[in-house]
Amino acid sequence: MFCSLGLAGCEGGPDRFDPVEQARYEISRGFPEDARIILERQLAEGTDRAELAALLGEAALQSGDLESAARWLEPGSFSDDTAALGWRMLGRLEMARGDLAAAGKAFDRSHAVAPDNPELWVDIGRLRFLGGEQVEAVQAADRALALAPENKAALLFRGQLIREASGMVPAIEWFERALELHPDDLDLRLEYSATLGDAGRAADALAVLREGGEGAVLSETGLYLQAVIAARGGKFLLARELLQRSGLETAGVPASLMLSAIVDLQNANPASAAQTLDRLLLDQPDNVRAVELLASALSQSGSERELVYRFSDRALGPAGSPHLRLLVGRAHEALEQRAKAAQFIDLAALGPDGLAPLPSDTPTETLTATGGGGAQTRDFVRSVLFGQARGSAVGSAEDFVRRFPGSADGYAILGDAELASGDRRAARDAYVRAADIRQPWPLTLRLAGSQATPEAAAELLGEYLQANPMNGHAAALLADASAAQGKWQQAAALLDHAIAHGQSRVPWVLASRGIAAGQLGDAGTALDFAFRAHELQPLNPRAIAALIATLPPEQNAARADLQAKLTSLLAS
Repeated sequence: MFCSLGLAGCEGGPDRFDPVEQARYEISRGFPEDARIILERQLAEGTDRAELAALLGEAALQSGDLESAARWLEPGSFSDDTAALGWRMLGRLEMARGDLAAAGKAFDRSHAVAPDNPELWVDIGRLRFLGGEQVEAVQAADRALALAPENKAALLFRGQLIREASGMVPAIEWFERALELHPDDLDLRLEYSATLGDAGRAADALAVLREGGEGAVLSETGLYLQAVIAARGGKFLLARELLQRSGLETAGVPASLMLSAIVDLQNANPASAAQTLDRLLLDQPDNVRAVELLASALSQSGSERELVYRFSDRALGPAGSPHLRLLVGRAHEALEQRAKAAQFIDLAALGPDGLAPLPSDTPTETLTATGGGGAQTRDFVRSVLFGQARGSAVGSAEDFVRRFPGSADGYAILGDAELASGDRRAARDAYVRAADIRQPWPLTLRLAGSQATPEAAAELLGEYLQANPMNGHAAALLADASAAQGKWQQAAALLDHAIAHGQSRVPWVLASRGIAAGQLGDAGTALDFAFRAHELQPLNPRAIAALIATLPPEQNAARADLQAKLTSLLAS
């Protein structure tokens, strides 16, 4: 438990501190408002502003009050003893405002005063990560840990980088060790809990939160984490209550907006979900998951015309997912536009190649190939890829990698450009470079698809799933590889895992589970899964094939009809 101001017996407690030390202590334990009261009292009693400006700026930043932080930090009037802290806090302020160049200048001034401050190196690392220099970010984190192996900020940052590069399970051990060193650190506890939750260990995640007392359980992030766990467990009303209590949705935090929309969809409130997703897409127009959820929300709320207007072009494009195509097709059906509906439903039945370039919805005129950071260049390359300007995309990506050789995003978009131009080996090499730094699922999917052999792809997917066990799509793809080798028991187990983790309405996954059940001699389960797959997508070839394979022998007429439909689909 945290020491209280009145607890004289707490070793090293605030009763032994002078007022400024006490304020530092309050900041260190996450009580910036208490620190501000102490510091403002000292200011009123005549302490020089330069002695307190850095600390007051730090407290304001911790409270999320950027306006107050700017008043204390922007003048740059710091005492010699607080100059390193003051410039570092100004750098944090500039990062929060999105001015990375100004942040870098402030950190340079802090470095000139205190070059071996581990927390400065953590801030430098975070700046480099935001600027697309992920290799340099790792180097900065390692520098911080070399200076102070037990520094909690350095441990936190390095754990986050491990999670980005290696997955949830490897990061768990890191955060566990870090929290053992700093059991009262709220940020470490929250990151540890979040990582446990994302690794599928919900009970452990809640236990870690509760061990931190009310400070962890009732914090904004703590309430959000509990809301996520509740939603994953199907307790959507509880998830809504916890999310509202967190206040993060009101503040517009993207992850909370996404969760809110998912909860609204599950609670049969699609109109509210659509409003929330529109708000999210204003800031993140290329958020693929948000696009698909918005299409679902519009479909469920009866807004077929808006769905067709907003998503027809995307659904027809190379990055249109089967789910989006099916939603647009059904919207055309509702509008009695049968020919157009058939076009989209047929496309959905064929499925994606899984390796199409990701389009950008950021207006082309706002994109640049020569200036800006990784996000702008990524969007430029995606835009020209989507417009079929393949040579321009490769050249732009190569230029970006030359200018920012430490950028994982740069190598990922170079891989996309090379893949779109037909050079699979060059794409694979670029993806490997990106995955050494960061390995999100879309990159893993592309890396697997660019492998020279199915065995290499399966090995990569297996490693990813082991590190990220909540990824149902990875489990489903790995099940396909097991089925191809005749390992039906393993395939069935992987498909069950996939269905339990987000793939329960994916027709090819259900169809595959039906086939696996049939191979294992469970005819009833096989027929059930095949029917479910066919009901979701009657024109899906794999669903039709699964139903043909699992129908009882006496249903020859139905089997013949299905075979005729399958033959027609495959011939078209």
